[in-house]
Formats: sequence, structure tokens, C-alpha cells
Amino acid sequence: DIILALSAFASIRAFYYDSNIYLLTEKKYFDFFKKSPYVDSLIEDNRKENLLISFNKKIKLFREKFDLIIDLQNSKRTSFYNLLFRIFQSGKICSSRPFAHIRYNIPNQGDETVRSGLLNQLKMIGIKKNTHIDYSWLETELKEKTIKPLALIIPGVSKRGHYKQWQPYKFAEIAKYLENLNYEICVVGTKKDEKSIFPIIKSCKHIINKIDQSPPEVIYSLALNSKIIFSNDTGPGHIAALAKKNFIWIVNNNPISKANLPDGKHVHTIQSLSVKDISSQEVISFIEKNHLC
Repeated sequence: DIILALSAFASIRAFYYDSNIYLLTEKKYFDFFKKSPYVDSLIEDNRKENLLISFNKKIKLFREKFDLIIDLQNSKRTSFYNLLFRIFQSGKICSSRPFAHIRYNIPNQGDETVRSGLLNQLKMIGIKKNTHIDYSWLETELKEKTIKPLALIIPGVSKRGHYKQWQPYKFAEIAKYLENLNYEICVVGTKKDEKSIFPIIKSCKHIINKIDQSPPEVIYSLALNSKIIFSNDTGPGHIAALAKKNFIWIVNNNPISKANLPDGKHVHTIQSLSVKDISSQEVISFIEKNHLC
């Protein structure tokens, strides 16, 4: 969700370039946002906390004299926060949830992407889309130096996202195909994705294995150095898509995937009612037809 909202963050910063911008988010995202140019101060708000405990800790927050509150999460939780801000202070609230002064009506899921929806919400308060977003703050120096063209593969999904995962053995068939074309293969993901890369390891002579070694800045930097990227509908894939390299998005054809679609001409979507029905040969044929390698 944070990656999908980055264009909104960049647009807010560009519009309110000389304002103090506070971000209410979970502590686990602090390091990420400290690197970004989008916010000045971070306020901790962990979801696992009981709402009443959270309220007691944040009573001072709700009494702060904010001029404007922008709700980019647009959830039941932020509906509760909107109510408290309405009670305790006079700043205007822009949200799609109840108790907002300026309320955006979200269309049916799939009719707009999350990115475009947030930007449409910001238009209501006069904020225009920032068309010159610089993600250089996300770059980091990589230990891996490659001479061959690099193919980045993101085979894992979240624990709840198994229905969105293209079968790992098919990713392995793609990896083998690319290796035969003299590509260097790199895989990224969390510790939980280890099983997803076993078929790739078995199929290829050599891979750059960055499982459990791929925070956002590493994924983005590897993507910048890649000629082609393959991914399920998953968070690391959204990070890699920011690099604007040839990106193969293998997804289910449903409103959720349509809402999560990354922006840009570099994004090539291969979809089916069930992602499991997409064959590796279909992907290879798509690559060859569009001269992506």
C-alpha cells in the first residue's frame, strides 16, 4: 500500500514544499520514510495496538493544530481517527471515509488503480500530480557486479496471497530460457519465499540469490540494473516496477489486480481468470513477440 501511495506522497510534498508534513504510520516503516524527501516528522501508529490504548497514547495528537489531514489509507481505522480529529481540532480532513470535510467517492474496485484513485482524491484539494518523481533516494550500492544482462524474478507472495502466485516451476522455466539467452538470473524475496526459488535453483547453473537480503532499496537498485523483471501481484514487484524497466506482471484477471496495476508503458500484463492457467510458453511467446529480451 505504501509503494502504491508514493506518487501521492510526492505530489503532496511538491505542492506543500514549504510546509511541515507529518506521517502517521507503523514503526516498521520509519526507516523507509526517513530516507525519503516526503515527510518531516513521523508519528507511531501500530495496528496491533488496541484502539483504546492507541487513543490514550495519541490524545495529544488529536489536539494538535493541523491545518489539513489527508487520509491515504481510507480504512475503517481512519474513519475512527477522522471522528476524533473532528471532535478535538478544526483542521480540514480529506478522506473517502465518514467524518471527512472533503470526501472522495471511491468507484467500484477495478474501475481505477489505487494510484490514480489517490491522485483523484488529492485533486479535490487542489494538489496536482507530480510528473517528475525522483526515486534516487531509494538507490543503494550493490555488491553484485554483472556483465551479462540481468533478469530479476520475484516468485513469492504473501502468506495470504497463494491464489495470486504463478507456479514456481513456471518461473524456473522462464529463468532457464533466459539463462540460455546469456542472462544472469537474480531472485528476491523474504525468508518465507525460499520454497518458491528451489525450482529456479535446480533449473539454472547459477543465480544471484537475494532471498532475505532484499529490502526495498536493494530491490529497486537491482531493478534499475535489470533488463527485464518478472513478478506476481506482490509488494516487492511494485517496488521493482518503480525502476521503469520491462516489467512482466503475471496476474489474475480480476478487480483486485486491476486496482493494483503499476503505471507506465514499461508494464506488460499477462493475465487469466486464474494465474495458474498461464503457461510458461505463453509468457515466452509474449516476450519474443514484443522483443523484450
